[in-house]
Amino acid sequence: MKFKRNGVGEAPTRPLPIRQRNPANQESFSKRARRVVLGGVFERRERWSLTPTGWIALLLAVALMFGLVVWRVHPFLAVTDRVDSQLLVVEGWIPNYALEESLSEFKAKPYGLIFTVGCDILTGVNVEAGDNQATYAAKRLVWLGMNPKLVQPVPSPTQYRNRSYASAVALREWVEQHRLSVTSFNLVTVGVHARRSRLLFQKAFGNNVHIGVIAVQDREYDPGRWWRSSEGVKEVISESAGYLYARLFFHPQASATETATIKRGGG
Repeated sequence: MKFKRNGVGEAPTRPLPIRQRNPANQESFSKRARRVVLGGVFERRERWSLTPTGWIALLLAVALMFGLVVWRVHPFLAVTDRVDSQLLVVEGWIPNYALEESLSEFKAKPYGLIFTVGCDILTGVNVEAGDNQATYAAKRLVWLGMNPKLVQPVPSPTQYRNRSYASAVALREWVEQHRLSVTSFNLVTVGVHARRSRLLFQKAFGNNVHIGVIAVQDREYDPGRWWRSSEGVKEVISESAGYLYARLFFHPQASATETATIKRGGG
């Protein structure tokens, strides 16, 4: 077949061959792209970067994850998970409305004994040396109508460090000294303290004791909108950090050594 240009026939032109990339030139380009300056302190390289669409997708993913955390963190920390038991353990620092709910819990279930646990009281009105949260909580329960024969305070002399864990250890030691067979109990506390408190009691008692937990709703803020209250934000952030520390870094043997040092008046 022939083609005509300006009326003159000529043979069809052959397609130009595809130029192959010279490996030497490619290597030279890579070296130029990775140019080193200032004696090797800085090096320029090719890199991937996000496009505007990529940045939008990343921001949406981060916002989605943040919203999921805000939505689920409070129910995760303020957990209620009962076990079948005849023993109820109450943290002594909880307010009166939580003690009232502890009393209602005791009457509604087949419990036979309430333990109140806690450490020395450090602040408050007319606080004297030796005043303890466990003893004070037991007195308040009796004042609310609890049979004093069914309330056993177990105070811990710890003042400053690892107070929840020290309370759990004091209860374990009391149980061992009185040769009481304990295979399970339910722990009453308030709000977002629940998951960390159960974890610390579990570390003190070991895996052979089944520990349930009851989180009384904190009345100082709305749990469904905790981020709209300074008290809610403070509680959730502090307890989230405390739970992560207790889960990942808290070692009971080291804690026992520190507690013994404090009892002796050192540290």
